[in-house]
Amino acid sequence: MIEWAFIIIGVGMFLYHMVCTQYLFVGSFEHQDVHLGFILVLTFLNGMRENKKGWVWVLQLLFILLSLIATIYVFVNLTHLEEVVGYPEPLDAIIGVILMLLVIEATRQAWGATLPVVAAVFISYFFFGYLLPGPLHVRYFNFDYIISYLCIGLTGIYGTFLSISANQIFLFVIFGALMGVIRITDFLYEMGKVVGRFLEGGPAQTAVVSSSLVGMVTGAAVANVAITGSFTIPYMKRVGYPPALAGGIEATASTGGQLMPPVMGASAFLMAFFVGVPYAEIMLAGILPAIFFYIAVFIGVQLISIKQNIQVPKESPDYNLILRRIPLFLLPLSTIVILLLLRFSPMLAAFWAILVAIGLSFIDKQTRPSPLELFRSLAKGALIGAKIGVSLCVVGMIAQTLVTTGLGAKIAGLVETLSGGNVIIALMITMLVSIILGCGVPPAAAYSLVAIVTVPVLIKMGVLAISAHFFCFYFAIISAVTPPVALGALAGAGIAGANYFRTALYAFKLSIGGFILPYLIVYNPVLNLHVENPFRALGSLIAIPLALTTLTVFIYNMGLVELSRIERVFYLIATASLFGYCVIGKTTLLAFEYPMFVFGILLFTGLVIFQIRKKRGR
Repeated sequence: MIEWAFIIIGVGMFLYHMVCTQYLFVGSFEHQDVHLGFILVLTFLNGMRENKKGWVWVLQLLFILLSLIATIYVFVNLTHLEEVVGYPEPLDAIIGVILMLLVIEATRQAWGATLPVVAAVFISYFFFGYLLPGPLHVRYFNFDYIISYLCIGLTGIYGTFLSISANQIFLFVIFGALMGVIRITDFLYEMGKVVGRFLEGGPAQTAVVSSSLVGMVTGAAVANVAITGSFTIPYMKRVGYPPALAGGIEATASTGGQLMPPVMGASAFLMAFFVGVPYAEIMLAGILPAIFFYIAVFIGVQLISIKQNIQVPKESPDYNLILRRIPLFLLPLSTIVILLLLRFSPMLAAFWAILVAIGLSFIDKQTRPSPLELFRSLAKGALIGAKIGVSLCVVGMIAQTLVTTGLGAKIAGLVETLSGGNVIIALMITMLVSIILGCGVPPAAAYSLVAIVTVPVLIKMGVLAISAHFFCFYFAIISAVTPPVALGALAGAGIAGANYFRTALYAFKLSIGGFILPYLIVYNPVLNLHVENPFRALGSLIAIPLALTTLTVFIYNMGLVELSRIERVFYLIATASLFGYCVIGKTTLLAFEYPMFVFGILLFTGLVIFQIRKKRGR
C-alpha cells in the first residue's frame, strides 16, 4: 500500500510539473508551495518505505500530516503573510517553526546530518549572533522576526532556491531517471567496450565513459556510482583490478559527471541565476574544463593499468545494440541542448526531452517499458528531485541568514584580511572552505553554499564573476572524492567491498585535474570561452592537456614504461613550464610567456620520444 501511495504521489508530482510548463494555474509563490508540499510528502513516504517499524510509520505519518497542514495554510494565507513580513501573528509563527523543522528533518532523512548541522550553525548565529564579540557581532533580532524571514514571510525556505528547484531542476532530474528505464546503461556499457578495444585499461575506461555519459544527465556522484558502478566495478574486479582501485576509478568518473554539461549536477541552473547570464552560456562555459578533467582521468587510468600490468581481454562490442540505442541517448540530449541554445526555458527543454525519451522507448520492443516500470521510474526520479529540492530549502534559510545578518560581508572581509589582499592566498582559502562546505552535501546544495559564502570574496578581489563561480563550484564537487568524507568514494568502496580510505586515495589521485583546473579557470579565461588573445588562447588549448598529461605521468611515475628518477624530474619541469605559460598572462612576467610555451612543448616531445625508444629497447 505504501509503495502504491509512493508511486501515485511521485507520478502526480511529475504530471503537475509537466502541465505547469504549458499552463499557469497558480502564481509563483503558490507554485513553490505546491512543490514544497509534494517534496515533503514524498520524502516522508519514502521514509516509510525504507523503515517498516511501527513507531517510525506513526512518526512519518505525523510528518506528512503536518506537511499538508503547513503548506495548505501558506497557500490559503499568502496575501496575509506578504502583508505581515517581519511581524507574523502567533499562528503564523507556529506554522513557520513547523515548516522549518519539517524541512530540516526531511533533509536529514534524504542526505544525512551534514547539511542540517551546517544549517543549525547559521540559524543559531541568526538567533544568538548578538552575543558574539568582535567583527562577528550582529544586532539582536526577535524570535518572530527571524521565523518570518527564514520561512513564513515567504523568504528563506520560499524564494529563489525553491523556485529554481520547482521551475528548472525537477524535470531535468526526472529526465535523468528515465535513462534507466529505457535501457541506456546497456548502450553505455557497449560504448565502453569500443573505447576499451583501443586502450590498455579496457574495463576501467568503460567505467569512465559510461559514468561520464550518465553524469551528463543525472549529475550526482553517489547516484552515478550506484547506476554504473553496479556493473563496471564487478567487471573491473573480474579482470584483475584491485577492489579499492575499481571503486576509486568509478567514484572519480562519477564525480566528473557533475562537472559535465548540460546539467552539471543541476548546478548550472543555479549558476545562471547567480552570475546573471543565460543558462546556455553557463553550459558552454563548462565544456572545456570538463573535457580536460576527463582527459586527465583517462590518462591516469591508462597509466595505472600499465603500471599494475593488468592484462584484460578485448571484448567485442554489440554494434547492433549500439545502433539501436544511440538514438535513445542522443536525440533527447540533443533536444535539451538545441532548445537551450535557442534560449527556450529549461522547463520547456526538459518537457520536450522527456516526451522524446518516452516516445522513443516505445519504438524498440527491447526497450519498451511496461506501464508499471515507467511509473516506478518517474516516481524514483520525483524522489531524487524532492531530495534535491528539500536541500535547497535548507540552503535558502542559510542564504537568508547571510543576507539579513550581514554575515556574508563579514566572511568576505575576514578572508580578505587573512589573505592580506593577495589573490593567490584568497584562492587557497576559498578552496579549503569550498571543499569543507561541499563535504557530505548534495551537488546543488554544495554549489549554492559556496556561491553565497565564498564566491563574493573572490569577486570583491577582482576575479571575473563566472570564473569565481566555476572555481568554487569545482572544489565543492571534488569534495566527493576528497578524504576524509568523500561520499563518492564511500559508495564505490561499498560496491567493491574495498577499504574506504584506500579507495578514497585512489579517487583523490585520479581527480588531480579537478584541483588544478579551477586555478587555470581564474587565470586563463579561454577555459570559459572568453578569448582575449587568439594566439594565447590557441596555445593554452594545446598546453593544458599536455600539462595534465605530464603531471599525471609524474604522479604515477609511469609513461609507456616506468620512469627513471631524472625522467620524473624532467616531467615535473615540463608540467611547470606548460602550466606557467597558461597563467603567466595575468602576471607581470609576460616576457617569459612564449619561451615557457616553446620550452615546455620541446621538453614534452623529447620525453615522449625517449619513452618510445626506451619501450622499443625492452
